[in-house]
Amino acid sequence: MARRLLTRLGTLRQLEIFMKVAETRSIARAAEELYLSHSAVSVQIRKLAEALGLPLHEVIGKQLHITGAGLEVVKTGHELFAAIERLDERINNLKGLTAGNLRVSVVTTAKYFLPRILGAFCREYPDIDVEFKVGNRAQILERLNDNRDDLYIFNDPPDELGITTYRFLPNPLVVIASARNPLSKRKDLRWADLASETFLLREQGSGTHTAVRRHLEKHRLALGKTMTIESNEAIKYAVIENMGISILSAYVLANASEDGLVQLRLGGFPILSDWYVVHPQARKLSLIAERFLEFVLKRGPDVLPMEKIERQVKQALARH
Repeated sequence: MARRLLTRLGTLRQLEIFMKVAETRSIARAAEELYLSHSAVSVQIRKLAEALGLPLHEVIGKQLHITGAGLEVVKTGHELFAAIERLDERINNLKGLTAGNLRVSVVTTAKYFLPRILGAFCREYPDIDVEFKVGNRAQILERLNDNRDDLYIFNDPPDELGITTYRFLPNPLVVIASARNPLSKRKDLRWADLASETFLLREQGSGTHTAVRRHLEKHRLALGKTMTIESNEAIKYAVIENMGISILSAYVLANASEDGLVQLRLGGFPILSDWYVVHPQARKLSLIAERFLEFVLKRGPDVLPMEKIERQVKQALARH
């Protein structure tokens, strides 16, 4: 019976395409991410559904929903591709660290520095294929729960999951403003001096939002007018346009002079936190993932503008 199912299951490519549709909840978005046409994706999904004899998705009110059969296919697909990946890892380990796959998922702020580390690693190991995913905290937590990747980068790792964490970089959260904001010219600011400003904040549940709220509650500080924006990049450009001020990782200031951003000289800041590399405790890392983890922990700071970051932190701490 299992063999009869295998003959009906279609190709691994069809399975991969359907899993991408299930992940994005959109045929158009899946086609874009897979570099396929909309019609090509639709045809492959239809063939897979016909082979199994059950619909795998349905559209209700312009929203794509995965059926019960589709969810079972996705679950089995993850298991199947995980088994294939383990075989690939074992083969590559037998060959030595010359080729293979590395999957890394990071929360959005990490995109300001992790590509530098990945770039340096890939120059040393040019035959390794890297899959690099960026998302908000909820999206990366979902990937962690599904065990989709080798390693994950968080600035506020979840406590409730069975994970192994490695602290590897400081993550100072600073108050930033446009160079056109009058506050940017002032020294020795106090929290009360920001009372009339609009704070542009990340969404509730993000690592940055949690760290900021924790700091404010600890020091009994209140926010005035706020605006929620679910993207560091969007916040950054809104601050540049002087729509308000924000509290973000100092890594956002990597090109501050070019962007027209400044770090406000505010007592009590920065908020000191850290970046962590994370993986599930039950996951056995491949040789490639182990080597990248070692690279991040030992050499990551060497390829980042740490001198500038540390100087910003020291200057801010001197004003506490």
